[in-house]
Amino acid sequence: MTSAPAEPDARALQELVDDVSDLLQAPAVLEDLGFALVAYGSQSPDGVDQVRAATILRKNATAQVRSYFLEHGIASATGPVRIPADESRQIAARICIPVRAAGRTYGYFWVVEPATGVDKAALVRSAPLAERAGALLARRAGAADERTALIEALFENTSTTEDVDVAWRRLVALGELAAGEPLVVAVIRLSDGSRRRTVLSVPAGADAEVAARRVARQLPSGAVAGVSEICGPFEQRTIGAPEFSSGGSQGRPGWASVLLSAARQAEAAALTAHARPHLGPVLTWADLGVYRVIAQGPAAVQALIEGTPADRLRARADADLIRTALVYLDQGGNAARTAAALSVHRQTLYYRLERIEQLAGVDLDSGEARLGLHLGLALGEVLARSAGG
Repeated sequence: MTSAPAEPDARALQELVDDVSDLLQAPAVLEDLGFALVAYGSQSPDGVDQVRAATILRKNATAQVRSYFLEHGIASATGPVRIPADESRQIAARICIPVRAAGRTYGYFWVVEPATGVDKAALVRSAPLAERAGALLARRAGAADERTALIEALFENTSTTEDVDVAWRRLVALGELAAGEPLVVAVIRLSDGSRRRTVLSVPAGADAEVAARRVARQLPSGAVAGVSEICGPFEQRTIGAPEFSSGGSQGRPGWASVLLSAARQAEAAALTAHARPHLGPVLTWADLGVYRVIAQGPAAVQALIEGTPADRLRARADADLIRTALVYLDQGGNAARTAAALSVHRQTLYYRLERIEQLAGVDLDSGEARLGLHLGLALGEVLARSAGG
């Protein structure tokens, strides 16, 4: 059984993976230049190793595995490269066939080496397959670059209303957005600290949770995301440009300003998901509650918590005490759950709580005091992650 990626040219790429598998008599995988899974062939007992299984499940290789493969020069190789086994990493020996076009590498075919080895003549015959895959991945990369540029044009402060209209219409033409449907903005924060914005259409009558589930299904390992509220509803004008029936923010006219507001909402949700992981990897604007203040910017958050018990605790306590206070408050003041979450003895927890009360100047038996401290510490955690990227 094979799995086809939901992309233009997906069927052709899947067929090439199957052809490589048949030619080399071993299950093949196709990954792009960032080691993201593009397509994979049928599995067999001889072709199973932990890396292949994990890559298929996560849709991406781990940083450790990527580093090991790159050490063998695959990024600059123009022909097949044998990667030796590494038992400590649970990596079986495999063959990497660079997928190239116009002198540039766009991805890799990976074949777990059978016990009998790979036929060298068959490897030579795999070259045309790699060339065809390279041409398809190059076309896909060009389309991805265009999508990225168009989406950024929606949010550029220098973009005119006409620029935004042209970008929107091109995204509709590419099938990225649906004409006449509401939008949401999503911000994805990747594990390496980078982030990217995207725009998704939402069926009329649906809520942002629909888009959030779609983002969650495609989220890379270790990444988090935030999703704005629905932008719209909007009507279809005769010239083809959408117009929102409500709202906007100062600085840009019409519906373009609504996209900027949505981007701020999505960024706040993504930042909260990054700083408060127990809330979930994908948060919508509706999920945020008091965390919505983050959309007003770091200065507004700092002004809100400045001089509070949380501010005093952050200034006077070490990291262990601050984490103890946050976990205790996250656990609703339950000592047993807090001690278990921190892996400390109950008496150690009680000592830390006393110190927290002293340094913050609060009585943790007071519901109001706990509320204020919890809010201040949680927002401070988001603020600190924001400053750190």
